[in-house]
Amino acid sequence: MKRITLRLKHAPSLRIDARDLLPARLAELSAVEIGRMALWHGSEPINVGDLFAVEIADEATLDVPQLRFEGDMQRFDRLGSRMEAGHLVIEGNAGDFLGAQMSAGTIVVEGHCGSFTACELSGGRVEIHGNTGDFAGAALPGDMDGMRGGTLVIHGHAGARLCDRMRRGTTVLFGSAGPFVASRMVAGTIAVAGSVGEHPAYGMRRGSLLLLDSAWPATQRFAENASDIDVFWRLLVPTLAREGGAFAMLSRAQPPRRLRGDVSVQGKGEILLAG
Repeated sequence: MKRITLRLKHAPSLRIDARDLLPARLAELSAVEIGRMALWHGSEPINVGDLFAVEIADEATLDVPQLRFEGDMQRFDRLGSRMEAGHLVIEGNAGDFLGAQMSAGTIVVEGHCGSFTACELSGGRVEIHGNTGDFAGAALPGDMDGMRGGTLVIHGHAGARLCDRMRRGTTVLFGSAGPFVASRMVAGTIAVAGSVGEHPAYGMRRGSLLLLDSAWPATQRFAENASDIDVFWRLLVPTLAREGGAFAMLSRAQPPRRLRGDVSVQGKGEILLAG
């Protein structure tokens, strides 16, 4: 399979819509054809070759096409948007809407990301080694459903409204989350190793929010529940343990404290307090 490397020559003066730079699509093109592709630079088009040095290599060890960006990509939005196959690596920061509406493949960002990371993700895996902005794993403005599948892993911190309107999938956060984490959540699993901001699980209807290091705030929106979750817990622990870090220390033999709610919206979601 091909490994395509785009090495940034210089940072653009305006933001770039990079939704067309997908591994599977570029794997069908030559270096010259990639260089002639046009991207939107504000309201004007600009060729990929004016921004990047393009290199293509055939790698027998690769099972899927790989696209690698070298340089600070924080002014490039929608990287990996609607991605359906391949492996995307960003050796630096990325802009907004990374992996938006992605359905398959893998994205790895070695730096930080902007807002709306992995919004409406339905499949595949997005891994951020730094921090991400607001609305990660959430719904796009005006849409009803957020993350619908796949896995989102954030090794740093997340901003406000993490996984707002989440419907399916798994999000693992090693750092802290901003206010309104898991707001209006419908289903899925969110695991947070650090602290959470104000109003966690606001309007939660279903789904699971696991907190390792957070004291649950005094609220009447959630009530203590002693139902047996042993089977669910034994399935969840090894899934999270594969991500390592604090999640590898969870014990199958010690189920967490459990709260149910948000009762203000007749919700049946659960908060799991493992600390």
